[in-house]
Amino acid sequence: MMRTFHWFIISLSLTACASTSPYALSSLEYSPKDLKKASRSLASVETSKNTSYLSMDLPYTAFEKLRSDVEKTQHVSLQHRGEAHITVITPPEYKKIHKKVSMKEIHALADQMGLNNSPYKLLCVGKGAIKDRGEDLSTYFVVVESDRLFQIRKAVQMLYTSKGGKAADFNAEQFYPHVTLGFTKRDLHFEDGVTKDASSCIYSLRPDETAKN
Repeated sequence: MMRTFHWFIISLSLTACASTSPYALSSLEYSPKDLKKASRSLASVETSKNTSYLSMDLPYTAFEKLRSDVEKTQHVSLQHRGEAHITVITPPEYKKIHKKVSMKEIHALADQMGLNNSPYKLLCVGKGAIKDRGEDLSTYFVVVESDRLFQIRKAVQMLYTSKGGKAADFNAEQFYPHVTLGFTKRDLHFEDGVTKDASSCIYSLRPDETAKN
């Protein structure tokens, strides 16, 4: 029920974005085949199970092109990590639950649920911006939708509560899946007041229909 409601909110946000954003008529193009390639990132995401987060690594090619397009259209030069991933469990979230659930257990659960094969859909390119000590900071990202990733978070929450943890310590529904494209100085997060969902979109996305599968 909550997931249906979440998708309803996303749909409303995309509609509002299309009708009110100054970028309403602008869209960026990506190649669906680049999302399927087993291409390696320029800088691989740390895959050790000793990390304090859970992420799903993605082919980099499509997102590299989108970052380049954003730089051209927004007239910015973005710092980036040369890779693409969706963070499923963040370090601040894991810090709240690590006393009862280990990252090894989380990885095992995610593997059982097919984390690395989770279907996902690109929704739009979003922008988050804040002013920090008088300086304007921005981050750009691709907003995505993935039911499987929500299910994995819910399973982690259930594992945590089954071990005596409080459900309020980890909100499985408070999840804004995205792929960071780049940022002007540092990445911005939920803790900075930046919500990376469809309400932040500045460009719609369209698949390149001429690209061969």
